[in-house]
Amino acid sequence: MEDGSEAGVPALVAELDGPVDDEHPDVSVTDGESSWTVSAFQGGTLVLEKLDDSDIEPRHLPHVSRTEMTRVMAMAARGDLHALQQLDWLPGDDWPATRQPHDLPQQALAEC
Repeated sequence: MEDGSEAGVPALVAELDGPVDDEHPDVSVTDGESSWTVSAFQGGTLVLEKLDDSDIEPRHLPHVSRTEMTRVMAMAARGDLHALQQLDWLPGDDWPATRQPHDLPQQALAEC
């Protein structure tokens, strides 16, 4: 998110309701102090990951409403890591649900 403020989160999430963007299928908010990032995908998945530490596995929330996306991303924007950690995150980044079908190898498409 460009402006880094919680006030910009609703407009950021609203970008997901536009046409499918193959190059940028998600929007994200990063807490500048901790480098935790919450990414929201058009299909309704949120992914929480620590960008500067590959030893920490990403986590995800599937089937999230736009309202819930806004609430969770606002937590990240204001640096409320404790509240973020209290959510019922599932392990992994929910691949392939966070990807568009044309991004998947043919074998992965067959397994979906």
